[in-house]
Amino acid sequence: MMNEISLRSYIREIEGMVNRNQNEEAISHSRHILTSYPRYIDAYRVLGKALLENQRFGDAADIFQRVLSSVPDDYVSHVGMSMVREDEGNLNEAIWHMERAFEVQPANSLIQDELRRLYGRRDGVEPPKIRLTRGALARMYDKGDLYQQAITELRATLAEEPGRYDLQTLLATIYLKTGQKVKAAETANNILRNLPNCLVPIKIMTQILSESDREDEAKNLFEKLNQLDPYSRFTSTKTPSSESVSENAF
Repeated sequence: MMNEISLRSYIREIEGMVNRNQNEEAISHSRHILTSYPRYIDAYRVLGKALLENQRFGDAADIFQRVLSSVPDDYVSHVGMSMVREDEGNLNEAIWHMERAFEVQPANSLIQDELRRLYGRRDGVEPPKIRLTRGALARMYDKGDLYQQAITELRATLAEEPGRYDLQTLLATIYLKTGQKVKAAETANNILRNLPNCLVPIKIMTQILSESDREDEAKNLFEKLNQLDPYSRFTSTKTPSSESVSENAF
């Protein structure tokens, strides 16, 4: 490991350690990052993966749950939680988390195979095909800019499962994209009452408050956002997302 390295490069180095089964090193380096950036989501995600690979399932579950409290649709954490719950013998919970991963990546054949296998373990027979859920449909509509269809699917699902913060987050995002700022703010604030460190609702409220000349409130949320995602500090009109910020910023 170099003495000086960008934060994103450091995370990639740790990912490589996990891939090479150097899990104790990966755990140590992840925790080292967290001493300086104690809320950094990417560090928690890779720490969870390393703990899972080390078969420290209870510790991994704690970390993945922390990631999901900030990113309720986090693919890696849902797959990890599915593996943990299956190890515990809780097949219903294992399936629930794998279904959430499927909604994020419905075309992923490995996830489809895992879901079929889990259904087979629980029900005694594997289904020939995995049907799209409403959550998966809503995400497909969103990606295709079919926002009203996505909203319809999301509302129908949330009427039956009001605790689906992953879908509430998607709904708030679509409201903002379609200019429905009041509904976006209401939905985002509802999420933040239950998940105060949820990344996307914080971004949404930061933007809405900044545009409403409520700079003090926006500043407080922006500081929390920077703790969860340090690169967000350098976003601008030219680099509107933290992913587009130069990795050498940290």
